[in-house]
Amino acid sequence: MGYSSKTPAAEHSAPRYFDRIFPMLRPALLTLLLLPLAAPPARAGQGELTAEEFLSSLPALLDTAPEPPEVSEADVVELEEGDPETYIFVRGAKAHPPAPVNLGGDGSLSLYRPASGERVTAVYRGKDGAYAQAGIAKINRLLRCSRTGKETDISVKLLEIMDAVEDAAGKGGLTVLSGYRTPRYNKTLPGAARWSLHMLGWAVDIRVPGRTPAEVAELAGRLNSGGVGYYPAAAFVHLDSGRPRRWEAKPPRRKPSSPKK
Repeated sequence: MGYSSKTPAAEHSAPRYFDRIFPMLRPALLTLLLLPLAAPPARAGQGELTAEEFLSSLPALLDTAPEPPEVSEADVVELEEGDPETYIFVRGAKAHPPAPVNLGGDGSLSLYRPASGERVTAVYRGKDGAYAQAGIAKINRLLRCSRTGKETDISVKLLEIMDAVEDAAGKGGLTVLSGYRTPRYNKTLPGAARWSLHMLGWAVDIRVPGRTPAEVAELAGRLNSGGVGYYPAAAFVHLDSGRPRRWEAKPPRRKPSSPKK
């Protein structure tokens, strides 16, 4: 299944969006410009590198590969706030959590939250298939709202999705950029309320060490069990336990400037 392209912000917010994204991309762009300098110089009288010489220099080239850009949770929130894929319209007073589904993960999650420096490894599902509340409580704590410190019950289906992605990616753990977010507002519509899936505890934004965001999005998409949003500019992947869907966020297009009179 391919990605649909979404514009994460309104036209009028495009300049502010680019002002935030370009500083994130500068380290990667600089590294790409300097990458050719890492290759060993050709010896006098010789042409191109042989395959053997190239392979011997490959580790040095890989060492210069750009790291993911540094992004704050505020950056992540701004990217997602205008993206309709990260919201749900809830009819009635309460959204019903999606039913858990075992996707083949080992029942354990290793998570790292750079904003707080916290790490946790927790077993949320035992070998008998029963969910372990003590392990889930540890995960709820790490995924709490970073602004208020408030916790919520994270969707167990989301934990299963995260577990399956972690195991498929090599069991190196997940880096969490954003988890639960305390509701700041509701947009009232006739018979419905607009809620971010993060505000329900149904979504998380992650990176996987040693994997590109495109690879992580592909692994998650194969599960066909929730939402998978690929945000290449900030190098993270949105996972949620809503309906299955996939999208790639595109930066908004700048409006052509009016000719000066």
